[in-house]
Amino acid sequence: MVVASVALAGCSSGTLLSDVSRAIIKEQFGAGDDAIASSTLNPSFHYLRVNVPGVSPALLVLGYVDHDAQGDIEVWYSAKHEVIKTQNGRIVGTSGLEVDWQSVRFTTAPPTWDGLRQASYTFTRVRDEMPGYRYDLADQLTSSRVDGVPSIVLPTSLPSDVAKSYEWVRESSSSAQPGLPDSWYALEKVDGKYRVAYSYQCLSKQLCLNLQRWPIQKAAL
Repeated sequence: MVVASVALAGCSSGTLLSDVSRAIIKEQFGAGDDAIASSTLNPSFHYLRVNVPGVSPALLVLGYVDHDAQGDIEVWYSAKHEVIKTQNGRIVGTSGLEVDWQSVRFTTAPPTWDGLRQASYTFTRVRDEMPGYRYDLADQLTSSRVDGVPSIVLPTSLPSDVAKSYEWVRESSSSAQPGLPDSWYALEKVDGKYRVAYSYQCLSKQLCLNLQRWPIQKAAL
């Protein structure tokens, strides 16, 4: 996977594009956590910190939001036009990665984060995957709240005291195909509703992503 420095793809203003690029980090690819943590961000934009274990992290910019009955779809861009689409924090589409989910649909709407309590909830996700022209791959997902911080390796960008302030959800996958690793979602409350602040999600057994809204909300510090 290559996730480079940030640009607002689809933006027609060269000045705006330059402002966004300058607001992040010059030569960001390979800059590391310290450079991202100390960078001055343009407050007019929303950012998603993305990294793959063993690869230097990068920031993506929110390009636009598609409204959908099952939840708004946020479309995040890198400078090289890699795309990650998220719906309620779940990845529902990618482009330009080593493994891409070209399309994701749910046979029934997943539970809302506010509606998901200690009881588990099962639903089905259907996805089209490239390369290999693999279509209509069905995953049965089971979501459930967990007590405390899960015993998983968290990125250095998520301090333990911040992790403890979140509500955590585990999402397990099973299917006729080899199942994907578990996904983990850290929930924060914004304006009285839960949203995903951090997640660990895998597009394949080999390609797993840490996604984190950036910077961390002051309420969690």
